[in-house]
Amino acid sequence: MHTFTFCPKCGTPLQEAVIENRDRQQCPACSWIHYRNPLPVTIAFARNQDDELLVIRRAHPPAENEWALPGGFLETGETPEEGCLRELLEETSLKGRVEGLIGAYHRENEMYGSLLVIAYKIIVHTPEIRINHEVHEAGFYHPDALPDIRIPLHNQIISDAASLVSPGSLR
Repeated sequence: MHTFTFCPKCGTPLQEAVIENRDRQQCPACSWIHYRNPLPVTIAFARNQDDELLVIRRAHPPAENEWALPGGFLETGETPEEGCLRELLEETSLKGRVEGLIGAYHRENEMYGSLLVIAYKIIVHTPEIRINHEVHEAGFYHPDALPDIRIPLHNQIISDAASLVSPGSLR
């Protein structure tokens, strides 16, 4: 997140103020307010035709070397659905389609600050995984044989996705 010292409109040093019951930065000259907004992130709960779940082992912080669901930051000009499919393609070379929204979550992250995480159910159309530099390894796993996923939000997304469907199935 960009931290401002000076007002981007008039160049005056910003001051801390309580506005709308929150600590914010405000310009004393022109009244510009810096609203600290969360960064948008998308996560793919991606399944193949065998109802196996795609998980990756991350190659970079945060959560380096941890098993996770694929995902990343939304880029300017793309919808959350487009960003989710782009991240899936970038990290694993897999193409798919959005089947539905699992949920939206807020998390605080030491590295990036406030995050708005949007998770989608994805059906994967291409079978061959080719990972990029962001991933150490990736694979499809039966729900009963998933690697140890220790990121609490990713476990919550998996649980929430399962609660949207009949017991015993990821669909």
